[in-house]
Amino acid sequence: MYQELGGEEVINKLVDDFYQIMSHDPKARECFETHAGKDLKESGEKLKAFLSGWTGGPQLYLEKYGHPRLRMRHFPFNIGKREGEQWLYCMNEALQLSTISQSLQLHLMEAFKNVVQMLTEGRS
Repeated sequence: MYQELGGEEVINKLVDDFYQIMSHDPKARECFETHAGKDLKESGEKLKAFLSGWTGGPQLYLEKYGHPRLRMRHFPFNIGKREGEQWLYCMNEALQLSTISQSLQLHLMEAFKNVVQMLTEGRS
């Protein structure tokens, strides 16, 4: 999938657009607030590294930070259903700006929904 997406360049633009949307769109306020006091550049670099390996490309996240352990790494943050929905909204908007095919966008959104569901399970 990494190659089909367009590799590093497309992932980098996707993540940059995602954080631009999240930090400026009022529809993503609570999601953005979960990043209060955090360096968005660092968060962006981590998401880029994660998506690289998650889509079948270089395992950049694993090499730099170890196993993603998504639930454990996100546990300290107040991530409930609303924040999860806002994250998905931002990612969908970023995908719409991308050169990624519509069919692959739909596939990615389904996968992202599963990840968000796992991260928000049992949270309000």
